[in-house]
Amino acid sequence: MIAPLVSFFACTSHPSADVSDSSKADANTPQWAHEIPPADMIWGVGSALDEKQSNAMWTAEKRGKESVGRMLKAYVSDVSGEYSELPQEAVEDINDKITRAPFDEATAVLRWKAPDGAWWYRVEYTKADARAFLSGLFDEEEELFPEFDATRAMQLLDPRMTGEDIPFQTGGAEQQ
Repeated sequence: MIAPLVSFFACTSHPSADVSDSSKADANTPQWAHEIPPADMIWGVGSALDEKQSNAMWTAEKRGKESVGRMLKAYVSDVSGEYSELPQEAVEDINDKITRAPFDEATAVLRWKAPDGAWWYRVEYTKADARAFLSGLFDEEEELFPEFDATRAMQLLDPRMTGEDIPFQTGGAEQQ
């Protein structure tokens, strides 16, 4: 007789395993903030809270574009890790140029005002635009650093941008 009561209270004291993640979501974060972009896009998400709505909206969009730049820096970092002949000065110069780029081609496609008053923006930047932008930077670096090969850098970059690169593996050849 006691076992059914213990079982009843145990079941009612814990949330159901069927509770959706949306009930746990932050009410001040849009549902689309953690979505994965299509294969041909890079998404940037930015948010801002300011007393003046126009400032918050402008800042949120700008931060979304800055997050696109961070993604491009990650691509460059990944390439520079494999391209051992890449001069560190070239990597720093490329990263500086990415940081200063306005990414005007990145388009705000979603915006949302949170209950707390913060504005959220999602911007899209096509991987074709990203490739053209980085190709131009690589060409500039090739002129500055003769040991830098822009074509080789693009060959290393392309599989990463298309998602066709070799997945990360742990262990040595003996474990494969």
